[in-house]
Amino acid sequence: MPDIPVHRLPEPASAAFRAAVLERVADGAVGDSVLGRPDWSLPEPLAEQLRDALGGPSPRRGFRVVRGLFDGLPDLGPTPDHWSRVDRERSATHDVALALAAGLLGDVFGWADQQAGRLVHNILPSPGYESMQVGASSTVPLAWHTEDGFHPERADLLLLACIRNPDGIGTRLAGIRDVSLPEAALEQLRRPLLVIEPDDSYEDEDAAGQESVGMATVWDGPDGLCIRYDPSYARRLTDDEDFRRAYDGLAGAFEESGFIVPLEPGDLLMVDNDAMVHGRVAFRPRYDGTDRWLKRVLVRAPRQRPEHERLEHGFQQERVAVRDGAPDRALLTAAR
Repeated sequence: MPDIPVHRLPEPASAAFRAAVLERVADGAVGDSVLGRPDWSLPEPLAEQLRDALGGPSPRRGFRVVRGLFDGLPDLGPTPDHWSRVDRERSATHDVALALAAGLLGDVFGWADQQAGRLVHNILPSPGYESMQVGASSTVPLAWHTEDGFHPERADLLLLACIRNPDGIGTRLAGIRDVSLPEAALEQLRRPLLVIEPDDSYEDEDAAGQESVGMATVWDGPDGLCIRYDPSYARRLTDDEDFRRAYDGLAGAFEESGFIVPLEPGDLLMVDNDAMVHGRVAFRPRYDGTDRWLKRVLVRAPRQRPEHERLEHGFQQERVAVRDGAPDRALLTAAR
């Protein structure tokens, strides 16, 4: 397991950021709107301090933990048992803080068919989802995966903010640049012979009927090897045994090199979605208001991806971004 350094936001910057967040919330800002009004932008000196602290994950490490962004913000109350029951007014302080921080790293977005198009998602255990491969599951491990691996415009950076985690439930990470695979296996995984479909958190029953467009599992990016992986929602477009063995070998390789990041309340975890896969250990939910609660934001900071991804339809999922203070839908197509 690698050492997991925590980067602490200096107290003066933390205090200035808290004041800016509370001021914007008092003016009516919520997580979905705060990035859409110029007068709600952070003062540039404070924005520069935050950029220095956030930094983003280095290509070598692939993740970064920052503490101090949420210091002094009000308590959000009990953990709800479903994302739709989060009190958005009470949650506005943390949503605004997370959105403002994410906006310094790139373009913040959500999906029209996931969590009602909200930009700040709530990840918490929910009754009926315990054994599913979605963020609301609990009693089964959340398998290694790339966030929204089905889509060519998936996030470059995944941000997870810890609100509550009394049981120390770990977020698991593994990097494709940390595994040792034969070159022959990598050559197989570079072939676009796989399809990943939207997971069960998307309210879309038509995905299975979409035409299949082959996807590569690994490719060579400017900073090193990159990964696109979600075996729980993947299907192969070939019976080739060499490809099957190479793909099936990834799970064991990630298990061997993977590690746990023990998030504490107030921690922000940033993950490079091209370099790392992530998951979660299993746990027993209580549904009594004390369960683990994370908030999630997706960020596009466009980088080079395989040219053939331009042929993909993304299962016609719509991206939701902020325009002029309100969420706006923009369909992503191959002509983007």
